[in-house]
Amino acid sequence: MAATILLVGAVGLLTSFEFTNTRQARVMVRHTYEVITTVDELRIAVRAAESGQRGYLLTGREDYLTPYRDAVGRVEQLRDDLVRLTGNNQIQQQRLRLFAPLLARKLEELALTVQARNERGPEAAMALVQTDLGQHLMDEIDSTLADLRAEEERLLYARRRAGERAETNARILALGGSALAVGLLAFGARLLTRSRSQLMASEAEQQFMAQQMLTAFDSISQGIATFDAGGSLVRWNERFAALLGLPEAVMHPGTPCEALAERLPVGSAPILEFINSVDADEPAIVESTRPSDGRSFELRRAGMPGGGFVLTVTDTTERVRADAIARDAQRLQAMGQLTGGIAHDFNNLLTVIVGNLDMANAMLEPNSPLLSRLDRAIWAAHRGASLTQQLLAFARKQPLAPMPINLAALLPDMADLLRRTLGENIEIEVRDAPGLWTAMADPAQVESALLNLALNARDAMTDGGRLTIEVANKVLDRDYARRHAEVTQGDYVVLSVADTGTGMSSEVLARVFEPFFTTKEPGKGTGLGLAMVFGFAKQSGGHVNIRSQPGRGTTVSLFLPRAVGVELVGAPHPVASAELPRGSATVLVVEDDDDVRAVAVTILRDLGYRVLSATDGADALRLFDAHAASVDLLLIDVVLPGGMNGGEVARRLGERRPGLPTLFMTGYSEDPAVHERRADHVQLIGKPFQRVQLAQKVAEMLRTTDAAAPVVSAAKAGSRAQA
Repeated sequence: MAATILLVGAVGLLTSFEFTNTRQARVMVRHTYEVITTVDELRIAVRAAESGQRGYLLTGREDYLTPYRDAVGRVEQLRDDLVRLTGNNQIQQQRLRLFAPLLARKLEELALTVQARNERGPEAAMALVQTDLGQHLMDEIDSTLADLRAEEERLLYARRRAGERAETNARILALGGSALAVGLLAFGARLLTRSRSQLMASEAEQQFMAQQMLTAFDSISQGIATFDAGGSLVRWNERFAALLGLPEAVMHPGTPCEALAERLPVGSAPILEFINSVDADEPAIVESTRPSDGRSFELRRAGMPGGGFVLTVTDTTERVRADAIARDAQRLQAMGQLTGGIAHDFNNLLTVIVGNLDMANAMLEPNSPLLSRLDRAIWAAHRGASLTQQLLAFARKQPLAPMPINLAALLPDMADLLRRTLGENIEIEVRDAPGLWTAMADPAQVESALLNLALNARDAMTDGGRLTIEVANKVLDRDYARRHAEVTQGDYVVLSVADTGTGMSSEVLARVFEPFFTTKEPGKGTGLGLAMVFGFAKQSGGHVNIRSQPGRGTTVSLFLPRAVGVELVGAPHPVASAELPRGSATVLVVEDDDDVRAVAVTILRDLGYRVLSATDGADALRLFDAHAASVDLLLIDVVLPGGMNGGEVARRLGERRPGLPTLFMTGYSEDPAVHERRADHVQLIGKPFQRVQLAQKVAEMLRTTDAAAPVVSAAKAGSRAQA
């Protein structure tokens, strides 16, 4: 009896011991799973940080920084969790000590590239990326994490085996004990039931963890799908089907990749050919744009160990659009450089032509038969100057004089002008807006743009119609600026011109701002009107939007930036005068073009001024030093030979005579003096200029600065005696 009790007790003790081993094995198995999960999550977090960083470097969009920052914080937390979870494993602790500085260097590399992008631009950031330091660090991180995971998988295998052995021993002892006593059998059955319940709970926990991994897989912004060695679909996330536009009916395991390719939307031929090329073992990349919706994609294919491959789909629509905008900007810059170079020389020629024609016109009798011919020649010269200004406007290189203006105040006079210009069959309606903001723009260019838009509208309404001119306040938000990369969000004043004409097709709309593009008959238009409006808007910091449909008219909206923190002043309106102002002051003329210099000198001498002329900066400094006391005004071209431009010469003369009145001559807005801050004693006259313009500008500056002898208006502009 005592032996039986001892035997039963021994069996019971052994059974209890084995069940304890089973529980401990389960605890260690769960612990090992937790470590493996943490390692996997750390790898995903580092990848997510890198993806956010790369997205920000490529696009410059702030919304890529949010997942980047979240991932960086997650990386540090997961690293600390790994240190805590492996505290009793010296091997893993040693790996983590070596891993810590590696991870810190990776995070530092990511932060440095983001900082470089913010402070020095995308080129500096991409230069850091192209050093391959980030890829090298990522490879080392992957290798270290793989070692960590392999060690845990080895421990997991051993612990599961130990748990299985303990469970087997417990069952054997339970069956043996049942033969000795019914009570021991019942007790063993109870322990067995409890053990099974715990195992089921452990399996449920593993399934939950697997579900979490699948959720993370589906939340990735890229589409990912895996295919086996035969090219059949194995696994995919939701974004894969959504990006490629694949129907849900074909998305199931075992679907051949050829079947997926056949169900792609129309216009996806490059993608179809790429997916069908499953025999290639080397990694491959293809980019494609669907004509049906304009979306652009990048597909990457990489082989998997043991056969099969992975397809990754990335939506590159925004990147492609940004590249297109950059190419357009480069094309515009090249055209602007060409235009500016031509404009400088052409405006010099026009200055000579207009100046000599003006002087010849003033020398003729009022009833001379040559007057009409000279008038036509002068008109043609001004037309040439107008075409040059339109080209400069498109290239955003015309000299502008922006000031705070009230667009509503310009509309009444412009409406009267348009009624006389457009004809009686065009009804003009003007719509004002209460509380209209002040705009910042050049008033003369605004009027010119409005006139161009009105003339285009008239040509679209051959049988008459209604022209509506409207002003309004408009706030362009971040979403609008995101969809129009050339626009800066903020407050704008909108000038809209709407007609009831024939409208435009989508093909015409795509080219409407191109210079010299016109749908009019030969000889009916230059194709520079809308190009000028476009260039003026961009140069003013604004925006142009066109809405049109064939047969339903066109609306052109000119967005001008709101003037903030400046005082509204009235727009200047020159008043015609029958007399030219004369004077006796001394003017130093500096111009390298002999003909232009001769015209300016002749006009000024005819008006009574004493003139000193120089061909370059050195000559001007020598003349000024010789006549420093008598020079009252400097008339100087901006572009000069000899190493000193007009701005540099004016600066040096200003050091010799502070406040010296200076009048720059230019026809090209990239001349340095155009961008300098002009004071009251520094003004600008554009080429080509007329005789009356030069006379009035010189007299105005001499009156303003009180630096010359009194100026009188003594004779008529057209008299032969003055000429």
